[in-house]
Amino acid sequence: MLEAFINKLHTTDPDLIIAHNLCGSVIEILLNRIGILKINHWSRLGRMKRNTMPQRKNDGSISSWVPRQVSCGRLLVDTFLTAKELVRETNYELRYLCMQQLGDKAKDDLKEYDDE
Repeated sequence: MLEAFINKLHTTDPDLIIAHNLCGSVIEILLNRIGILKINHWSRLGRMKRNTMPQRKNDGSISSWVPRQVSCGRLLVDTFLTAKELVRETNYELRYLCMQQLGDKAKDDLKEYDDE
């Protein structure tokens, strides 16, 4: 499934990747799984061909520059970080932000995802 995702990303070649908590846990989980499964062509997440994956820090965490290295040539938009800059809330989970910012408009849309 990861190979299919990487191939789809490579063929569609987006300039912009948007996700909630992208630079936090999403990229870290993605890179961890790619490393464990030894998936070829991991550098297709970005536009620059690389042979070696960026290394983790000594404490096992991925530093903040790793997502930038991996996605070189694509603009990353992290709605989690953007929400922290623009909105004053106690909880920045996507569902909570939708309910707080969109109110009743979000209830119908979110209800569809609860059924799945």
